[in-house]
Amino acid sequence: MQGCDASVLLDDTANFTGEKNSFPNANSLRGFEVIDDIKSQLETMCPNVVSCADILALAARDSVAELGGQRWNVPLGRRDSLTASLDQANSDLPAPFLDLDGLIAGFQKKNFTAEEMVTLS
Repeated sequence: MQGCDASVLLDDTANFTGEKNSFPNANSLRGFEVIDDIKSQLETMCPNVVSCADILALAARDSVAELGGQRWNVPLGRRDSLTASLDQANSDLPAPFLDLDGLIAGFQKKNFTAEEMVTLS
């Protein structure tokens, strides 16, 4: 699944084209520099300990809580991806123009219920 291993943060290299500019992510995701800054600061304090994947999970939790949503425990220990796939991002992520029925159908193809889709979103 794209993103759960922070693969969306990877920049393009000679060996692969990443997910940042995939159709579903282009002009949608932003704030990469915030995660880069957090990672840089953490690396000076505790090198090679905290993954970008954990930073993303914690940031998601904290932003939901900051906006008045429920807070939850986030298990840590995720490992960052070493590669990414533009093709997979384009085929597996929902398109940004989908309506509710389209989103539900897309998530159902991945065996998620509508409630699970909302939770993930």
